[in-house]
Amino acid sequence: MIKQLYLSWDWEEFIRKRVKCCACDGTMGNSEHINMIQLDRKANWKFPTAANILSSDVRPRAMSVVCDKCVNGKCSPKYAIEWNQKTRKIRYHKVDGLENLPAWILDKSG
Repeated sequence: MIKQLYLSWDWEEFIRKRVKCCACDGTMGNSEHINMIQLDRKANWKFPTAANILSSDVRPRAMSVVCDKCVNGKCSPKYAIEWNQKTRKIRYHKVDGLENLPAWILDKSG
């Protein structure tokens, strides 16, 4: 059942039609790319989040969806995004209201 849920959902169409840019509040429909940005903020929700298997810090990190114009202009996201995969309900969380997490730094000393 879960596998079918993922396969039957057109993620790109959903994002382009329903999700706003987390930096400028503009539409994602006009953006050539869908840019998912991992934030150094803790996500208190299930999806979408980022993780790093190479780091000992496995806390889920918040994600933002940002349009090409904001990526090219190096605009910082104001919001992190959460959506429910079943109901497709979208919530935006102010980045400033989320717990800071340290940046991931991989030990290259060997």
